[in-house]
Amino acid sequence: MTGNREPPSGRAMQSRRTVLAALGTVGVAGLAGCSSVPFWDGRDDERDDVSLSADAVEPVAWPPSPFPVAVPPTLAEGHRERARELLATVPSDPSVPNRSIAAEIRSDRERVSNRLAEAVEEPWPTEGLGEWRGRVGSAATVRGTYRAATGESDADAVPARSAAVREELGAFVAGHEYRAASPLDAVLASAPIERLVADCRRRVRPNPAYPTDPLSRPFQAGEAVGRVELARAALGDARGLREAHLTARDDPTPQWAALIDATDRLRIAVSRTRSTVRDFLDVDEPPFVADLEDTAGYWLFTGASRRVEGTVQTHEDHVDDGEYATAVIEAGRALAAVEALRAAIDGIRDGAYQSAVTVDSVSRAAARAREAIAAVEESGDSGSGDSGSEGGEERPDRRLATQLARPALESLAYVPTRIEERYADATRVQGELAWIELYARAVPAATGFVLDRLE
Repeated sequence: MTGNREPPSGRAMQSRRTVLAALGTVGVAGLAGCSSVPFWDGRDDERDDVSLSADAVEPVAWPPSPFPVAVPPTLAEGHRERARELLATVPSDPSVPNRSIAAEIRSDRERVSNRLAEAVEEPWPTEGLGEWRGRVGSAATVRGTYRAATGESDADAVPARSAAVREELGAFVAGHEYRAASPLDAVLASAPIERLVADCRRRVRPNPAYPTDPLSRPFQAGEAVGRVELARAALGDARGLREAHLTARDDPTPQWAALIDATDRLRIAVSRTRSTVRDFLDVDEPPFVADLEDTAGYWLFTGASRRVEGTVQTHEDHVDDGEYATAVIEAGRALAAVEALRAAIDGIRDGAYQSAVTVDSVSRAAARAREAIAAVEESGDSGSGDSGSEGGEERPDRRLATQLARPALESLAYVPTRIEERYADATRVQGELAWIELYARAVPAATGFVLDRLE
């Protein structure tokens, strides 16, 4: 093998038809990307002589939000007003006997107040709501801490509020039948709602419990108050998103059975597809004749194999939890992750990803990654489209592709931070950029496969 070859171009990779045929042969399965899986494995990051700056990797514009209808601005506005209301009950210079506690409450209040004045810069409105919920929770935590530190106990109020939210959550879940215009419409609309329901359910658990002596443990008291407020906010957003979606549909029908059926078929496909790369997963050393030490290929292979394992497990978890819309999306991500690993294996065997890393080679890898992500938005089957959350028309199949492409989008957005914080050297960065490219190029085929299972 030669060590100075460029990675194969997108045209050299399998066509969509070829990939779909291969997936069908094995029953489909996993190619996905879990951006939370780290590349670091304990190896020394200071072996690289290439001086890389954060601006070496230019950002890419995110596609429109995959949520199928407009997100009401009243949801974010409600969070803003609620946070201000909570914070207004805490003096800017709190009179608390314990000076250190008073200073910390003062600092926390100032920090939350400053956050409320900042714009939310999340790329999608649904993600922006998450930022606003966090601000509401922080304001409630400060308020709960202040009340506990001044002798005002919420020992009775917190359990009562939790019980009320649990009851409302139960009613909401019981009435959620994945009503939509189609199975795909149900997936796109219900995935963020499922995430909100899961977050709400987690927050109403008594952990941490409100302390029996809040005066001596005011910060634990504040955290308990904040968790309940976060649960309430999550449920409110779930209701708001569902109402907005159903209002925009003329005659939505339950899609529960269709999503369960699609989830069952995709689960089998993911399992079978993962089995095709089983020998390359969870290995101490890459099983190649080539020496990948200190190469981008090492980081590409390590990251790609770990992402397969992480995304397949995430898919299984959502299936087991009955979160069918999210399970469908994670199946698609698992499919893309496996295909990215296959492409990485083929490239490494052919001698790619083993050249010396330079600033120019990183720049070229970043350009290929951006091009691959941009191509996702132009891919997909023809369709009539639903009205978009950002205005204009956006095809539902493109929205699904956007959901599947999210791991690549997040990874590329985070690369400059990794560089700036010296979390990754140039070799590792180039390996990650190579994974982003391969994963993004696998998304259209994975999207098509999932769409076929939803029809």
